[in-house]
Order: sequence, then C-alpha cells, then structure tokens
Amino acid sequence: MESISLQCPVTIKVKVTEKFRNKMLEKMNRELEEVNLKLSKIDIQRKKFIEEHEQDNPQQVAAVVQRMEVDKAKGLKVRDKLTQDIADMKHLGLGAEIIQGTMHHILNVKVGDKMPEVMNSEIVIEDGKIIEIRN
Repeated sequence: MESISLQCPVTIKVKVTEKFRNKMLEKMNRELEEVNLKLSKIDIQRKKFIEEHEQDNPQQVAAVVQRMEVDKAKGLKVRDKLTQDIADMKHLGLGAEIIQGTMHHILNVKVGDKMPEVMNSEIVIEDGKIIEIRN
C-alpha cells in the first residue's frame, strides 16, 4: 500500500478583534444573566418548598433541599467561570489567537510524507472569515 486516507484533527483558532471581543462579551453577559436568574429561582423555590413542607417528613424535605443546594452549587461554579471568562476576554490583546474548537478532515498520506506536518493543521478565522490555513 502506497497511500491511505486518514481522519485528522484541525484546530480552529479565532483572531481577537474588537468586533469578536464585543460579540463574545455580549454572549457571556447574556449567559451570566441567565445563570443569575436560575440561581434566584432556586433560592425562591427552596424557601417556598421549606415553608410548604415544614410539617412533612424531615428526611424527605432535607433530601429535596439537598438536591436544590447541589443545583445551586453547580450554578455558582458556572457563574464564577463565566465571570472569570468575561474578565479574561476583556484583557485579551487585539490580534491574539484563541482556540475556538476542533474539526476533522480527511487527508491522503503517502509513503515519505512527514507526519507532524500533515497532522498539525490549523484554520485561523478573523471576523467570520478564514484568513489563514496552516500546516
């Protein structure tokens, strides 16, 4: 066999521009608002549940409240991460490249090809347009 087709990863990078930064900050701030709303709802539901079920089996009430506390803790972690991501995005320099994700492509390789060169592909995007393909 002289050649073979491989499925190889391609790293997608985005060049930070003012437009990209503003778009990402807007998206992250919306997500932060949603998380804060969910956290508020959990607090309200918890309080209401405790008031409505104070005469019920204490163990069952505690179990439900515990699940609500777990949900709240998860929400707080998400909120903390979003808050940090927003701060990081605000401080990213224009022109910096950040990894947006990974895709795959089919690549034909043959005897004699240099593997590191064919395996390390990147696509760089600026304001929604591909500006560079690197191998």
